Amino acid sequence: DVIFYRVRIRNKSNIDYDVDFLKFFIRDNTRIKRTASQEVESPVLYRAGEAQKVSGKSQSEIVYALQKFTIPDAKHLAIELFEKNGGRHFLLRVKNKSIVRARPL
Repeated sequence: DVIFYRVRIRNKSNIDYDVDFLKFFIRDNTRIKRTASQEVESPVLYRAGEAQKVSGKSQSEIVYALQKFTIPDAKHLAIELFEKNGGRHFLLRVKNKSIVRARPL
């Protein structure tokens, strides 16, 4: 009843990337003005690996365990990575068909 997500953070710049936090959300695909959009955060059950800092020209890998779920067609899984005291923030969108095609361990 758990899905593991392997996240590889690659820093191609010469400046170190200090990781503040990484969050998993289920969001609507489209945002329409003047309407409410639902955003549900998925709690992390387990984390293997540490990536407090990704040095320049290097990479780091972390495995996150989340409760299993499927996503409706109008939504996607958003993985957000934020830099501490910086402006480099990343957003990765994962569709349901990628989650359904996951390999069993």
